Amino acid sequence: MKKFTALLLCILYFFSTNICFAFSELNYLKNIDKSVLIPQVESVLAENSYEIKKKNSVYSSYSVSTKKPERHISVVLQQSGSNLFYYFESDDSSKKIHKKIIKKIKKQDIEYQKSENAMHLSNFAKVVQTTITGQTKKYSFEEPKTSVQQTKTEKQNKNKSTSLKGFVGNIPKGTKIDAYLQSGVNTAIAKKGDSITAVLKSDWIYKNCIVAQQGSLLYGTLTDANHAKLGSRNGSVKMSFNKLVTPKGKTYNLVTQDIDFKVTNEGKVKKVLTNTLVYAAIGAIVGLAFAALTGDTSDLARGAIIGASVTGGTALATNVAEKGVDAEIPAYTDIEVILEQPLNVVLNY
Repeated sequence: MKKFTALLLCILYFFSTNICFAFSELNYLKNIDKSVLIPQVESVLAENSYEIKKKNSVYSSYSVSTKKPERHISVVLQQSGSNLFYYFESDDSSKKIHKKIIKKIKKQDIEYQKSENAMHLSNFAKVVQTTITGQTKKYSFEEPKTSVQQTKTEKQNKNKSTSLKGFVGNIPKGTKIDAYLQSGVNTAIAKKGDSITAVLKSDWIYKNCIVAQQGSLLYGTLTDANHAKLGSRNGSVKMSFNKLVTPKGKTYNLVTQDIDFKVTNEGKVKKVLTNTLVYAAIGAIVGLAFAALTGDTSDLARGAIIGASVTGGTALATNVAEKGVDAEIPAYTDIEVILEQPLNVVLNY
C-alpha cells in the first residue's frame, strides 16, 4: 500500500509539473511578410477557442482560452527585411496550436528554420511579458473632451489663480535622452532622408521639473544610409532627431548627435558616440543581425552598431566577404539620444 501511494504521488507530481511546463519555439521564415501570416495565426487561435486579449502594431499577441482561462498563448511576428521571425509561447505543453500554424506555413512552401539561439529566445520572451503586463505606457495625443460647465469652471479657476511660478532652463549640450525606435530600419532598403520616430521611455526631468513626459515622440531622419556592397562593405545607417512633441502638443526643436549603426562581420556591438568601445557578441540566423527588442541590453540603448554573424559555414563566410552584410534594426530597439546643442526651455513648478 505504501509503495502504491508513493507511486501515485510521483505520478501526480509529474503530471502537475508538466501542466505548468512552458513551451516556446522560435523559427526564421524566409520571404514572407507578417501581414500574410497574421490572419492565419489568428484563424488558428479562433478555431481552437482562444481569444486575443492584447496585441500591438509590431504584432505581439496574447490570447487566452475561452474554455480554460488559465491557458494562454503568445505569438510574436518580427519582420526582418523580406524575412520574418515567428515566436510561439504557451503554458500548454501539447504544442497542438503551434503545430497547426507550422502546418499552414508548410502548405505555402515557405522555407523556415528553427532557432535555438538563447539570446533571441530571451528577447522574444521579454516582448511577450511586455505585451501581457502592458509595461509600455500609452499616451493619447488627442485633447480630452470636456463639458461646457467644466470648461467654464476651469476658466474661472484660472482667472482667480495667480500666475504659475517658473524659470527658464538651459539644458546643456551632452544631455542624454532614453528612447526606443517606434519602427524598424533595414540597411538593405534604407535611404538617406528617410523619416524616423522614437518614443521617450520615461519622463525627461531637468532640475526636478518634467521637460517632456514618457511617451513623447522624437522625430528625425536618416542622415546617412549605405547598403551592403561588393568588397565586404557592410550596410550602415546614421540617424539624428530634430523635434520632440509631448502628449499635450508642446514642441521642442532639437539638435542631436548622430547615432551610428554599422553592420560588422564579427557580429559585435560597440558604442560609437564616444571613444569608449563596448563589445558584445551577437548570434544571428543566416547572417542577419537581430538586436535586442527590450530595454535590458544597455549597449544597444546607447546607439550601438548592429552586428551580423557569419556562423553559417565556409560558403556563407565567403559570400559575406564578397558582398558584405545588411541587417535589420528592429522596432523597440533602445537608443540614447544626445543633445548636440543646448536647449532653452520654460519650466513651471
